[in-house]
Amino acid sequence: MLETIRNQPFLVAILAGTTAQLLKVISFLMLEKRVNYRRFVQTDGSPNMHSAAFSALALAIGLRDGFGTMAFALAVCVMAIIVVDTMNVKNATSRQAEAILQIMDRLRKKTPARGARKAGLSYTPLDVFTGLVVGIAFALLVV
Repeated sequence: MLETIRNQPFLVAILAGTTAQLLKVISFLMLEKRVNYRRFVQTDGSPNMHSAAFSALALAIGLRDGFGTMAFALAVCVMAIIVVDTMNVKNATSRQAEAILQIMDRLRKKTPARGARKAGLSYTPLDVFTGLVVGIAFALLVV
């Protein structure tokens, strides 16, 4: 357990993800002029926590162990999968949720205007990109 706590790339990843979530709370406070602590645990929004954590992990491993190592190659592959899946899975989930909401409205005999209800689960490319930037910046500052 103590080795995990001393693992610098792991700590950088955890701190980058936590920082991304804190930035969501702060940006909501600045935009809405009120505190919403739920933003800290919500997965949607900018910056994306997943891309922040895994880009920080990959870069921290590269900076610490070298960019030619197997650990760095593995970390980059995992990061790429996480980033692509974050976009695809969340977008698919959002479309499914919107379809379910439309079905529920029709069953209740409410026929909403087209596209009136949105599930709001998907990430935009900007959310993922800002997460990548946060992760890279965090790794460069800490390692």
